[in-house]
Amino acid sequence: MSGVPGSGKTLVGLQLVHAHWLDEISVPRANGRTMPPAVYLSGNGPLVHVLQYALQDAGGGGRTFVQAIKNYVQQHSRPGRPVPPEHLIVFDEAQRAHDAERVAHVHGGAVGLSEPDHLIEFCGRIPEWCVLVALIGSGQAIHVGEEGGVPLWHEAVRRSPHAADWTIHGAPAFAEIFRDPRSATRWHPTLSLDIEIRFHLTPRVHQFVGGLLDGVAPGTLRGWADELHDGGHRFLVTRDLESARAYLRERYADARFARYGIVASSKDKWLPRHGVDNTFQTTKQLRVGPWYNADPSDPQSCCRLQTVATEFSSQGLELDCALLAWGSDLLWSGDAWSIRFAGTNRPALKDPLTVRKNVYRVLLTRGRDGTVVFVPPDTRMDGTYERLVGAGVRELRGS
Repeated sequence: MSGVPGSGKTLVGLQLVHAHWLDEISVPRANGRTMPPAVYLSGNGPLVHVLQYALQDAGGGGRTFVQAIKNYVQQHSRPGRPVPPEHLIVFDEAQRAHDAERVAHVHGGAVGLSEPDHLIEFCGRIPEWCVLVALIGSGQAIHVGEEGGVPLWHEAVRRSPHAADWTIHGAPAFAEIFRDPRSATRWHPTLSLDIEIRFHLTPRVHQFVGGLLDGVAPGTLRGWADELHDGGHRFLVTRDLESARAYLRERYADARFARYGIVASSKDKWLPRHGVDNTFQTTKQLRVGPWYNADPSDPQSCCRLQTVATEFSSQGLELDCALLAWGSDLLWSGDAWSIRFAGTNRPALKDPLTVRKNVYRVLLTRGRDGTVVFVPPDTRMDGTYERLVGAGVRELRGS
């Protein structure tokens, strides 16, 4: 199942793994134990932590239905090849699945199998039947080892000794990728989610953000921005961080359950001098469960507007409104985006500019009601501010 950011893929996955009818069609194991029939996996650690935090009252520390893909691969790759207890495996953000090189780096050892390879192999051990649901987003590869995308899944099925036993269901857009004649294929338009329910059904959020990052002309972008503004979705920009904080506090003063917080790129090096501490030593201490879920009065809550969530702590998650502190790692220079100041210690990426754009694609789409962009008052960032304003992002004053 594929879809644009905010279209409800995670919701679909969670509904599937909690479906009560799965108990009725599960195959009893030899030991007679009743096992959970489904599991929700993700390589997005913060998403896993937030979901486990929210589900912890249901027992098992929230880990009964939601697990990290790294732990799942380790568990079922042990000597003895344990049989997974589930029949339904849901893998969220499957487009970010690690390739073989990254799996070797994360788990240690020689280069062997990719995450899709592992899951396809695990499924082959499950008795009688198994369904693997891959939830695929677009334009969200933000880390080394994640650029293989959907073709990794085709390769995993193609290499499987059970390739002929698989039936692949998906959106028609994937027909060309999954063209191995050994596996049956079924293409369903309904498996492509193209309505952004995260943004209260406001159209064009994804289109506007994509156009902004892909260099679409200002005139076209302004038309889309006006449409979004008229529909109640706010993209605002300011050079004053305190004004942004004050706006959010005032806007949600009477909304106890609203969540708003600061997000920023992990690769920027300029923001700390402007009051946004996105340094590695600070952001690695962020407790994402309470950051997203705790009461606004809690010191760990995002609503305090002090601690920062990077792209790694916000992908797949959402706020009512995000305060995006724009960094030095993606600047508008002349008529194109530049990553000149993105740092020199980046891992080996195949396309670093695309990955940087994907980072901001994630950060710009975290807010259901909108995004307030803080561009630091540094002259080197004037071009970026002008690009945003020229594209139709409203200045905070008079909004």
